[in-house]
Amino acid sequence: MSNPAAKYTDEFRRETADYIISTGRPITECCAELGLNSKTVIKWVQNRRRELAGGPDPKAEDRELREAKRRIRELEMENAFLKKSRGLLRQKPGVAACYRMMLAEKAEFPVKMMARVLGVSRSGFYSWLSNGCPREDWSAEREAVRRVWLESDRRFGFRFVKCFLPGEFSGLTLYRVRKLMRELGIRGCTPNARKRTTIPDPKARPRPDLVRRDFTSPVPTCKLVGDITYLRTGEGWLYLSTVIDLNTRMVVGWSLSERMTADIVVSALASAKSRGYVAGNAIFHADRGAQYTSRLLAEWARDNDVRLSCSRAGNCHDNAVAESFLATLKNEMYYRRSFPTRDSAKHAVVEFIEAYYNRRRPRSTIGYKVPAEAMAAFFERTEPKLEAMPMAA
Repeated sequence: MSNPAAKYTDEFRRETADYIISTGRPITECCAELGLNSKTVIKWVQNRRRELAGGPDPKAEDRELREAKRRIRELEMENAFLKKSRGLLRQKPGVAACYRMMLAEKAEFPVKMMARVLGVSRSGFYSWLSNGCPREDWSAEREAVRRVWLESDRRFGFRFVKCFLPGEFSGLTLYRVRKLMRELGIRGCTPNARKRTTIPDPKARPRPDLVRRDFTSPVPTCKLVGDITYLRTGEGWLYLSTVIDLNTRMVVGWSLSERMTADIVVSALASAKSRGYVAGNAIFHADRGAQYTSRLLAEWARDNDVRLSCSRAGNCHDNAVAESFLATLKNEMYYRRSFPTRDSAKHAVVEFIEAYYNRRRPRSTIGYKVPAEAMAAFFERTEPKLEAMPMAA
């Protein structure tokens, strides 16, 4: 009894048919002897006899016919697609334009055929689809990026530019903003090496490091850092002392002077205190410069309930936040201008700190918020709610 599920090789079919033909016996008799299905073997014998007689193989003829019909269908589709894409091909389109044509006609024509006709990569088309169908025309986005960069006085890099893009362009990725800036040939300010200006007092009493490189603070006004830098003008040197809040990164106090003495540090702290940016028992951290280890600063700190903290000797990383701000000021303002007078430098410093750095320049450490907004939000949360006074009768 034959096995209906059995599968036979071409060689087995041919040899079986040759055996039956050579015996001259009835096919049914040979099939009973060989345990094969006579209906199946009859086809083998018929095909083999045609082959031996030199006649055409019906299966081969069927395959050739099917192949011819398939090729005709392909040519008809290619011809129809060529008619639709003739205008595009005449313009010598870019790859993205070809991909957009393929996307529009994908429901009617095979992707493989369209890619072959247009001379583009099929895998490239699918990659283009997975990237959200990139466009060639980025003129509106390019202009928005350029406008934000110009409004920052050519200071912003791609991260800050993205933060200030209008709402309709908020979906642009950092990669796209950086690419558009490269295409425009624009870039943000790059940092330069900062010279050492700290002059320690060898006779000063050492103070502990209360910060230990922990430049975080749970709330504003409780942990502050400061540093001093110099600015050259046409009339001589100008010195800037700063006080920075570690929670919001806002410059809460600053002072300018023609001399680098302890008075400039006290003046900057007094400015921050008068504006409500120095809490009771706050920490003020700085380097071991003579101005920060002076008796004048110690007396002011004692009178105003401020704890003084100092970096380790010769270790700039212990006061990294304060030094980072001064590097930003130098790179984004000072190195890009010349100052014929001290007054011109003072005006530039005031504009940079109060109008730009505190109120327009986002900080990555506070989630790309503006320092003044972060400080204002804190005071709004902590401001006591006053009850309405009863009206007099």
